Amino acid sequence: MTLSDLFLVLLFALTIAAFWRHMGIGQRAVVAAKSHTEKSGVTLLDQSVVLRGMAIRRSAHSLFAIERRYSFEFSSVGDVRYPGIAIYIGDRLRAIQLAPFKTATEPDGTYDG
Repeated sequence: MTLSDLFLVLLFALTIAAFWRHMGIGQRAVVAAKSHTEKSGVTLLDQSVVLRGMAIRRSAHSLFAIERRYSFEFSSVGDVRYPGIAIYIGDRLRAIQLAPFKTATEPDGTYDG
């Protein structure tokens, strides 16, 4: 095995490790979105998130980190789909944001919220 062969094997292993980590963060984003929507009293639709973008950002924990933005949809009353976003910097959840949504109607006909 030559030095160039060893370099290619190492590069391949690092690529697989980065991909594996990326997929793990995506799964954590699904769990975080589901937990946040349940706490907010709404329903996560399709039980999935979609990667919308990646960028290199400064991080408080390292010199730089990859920022990942995942989008998802939720419903409050069941008639409209609303967008939400989960932002990860590195492997840490930075924020989850939900679009303003309609809440259930009170018995007197007014909206709660």
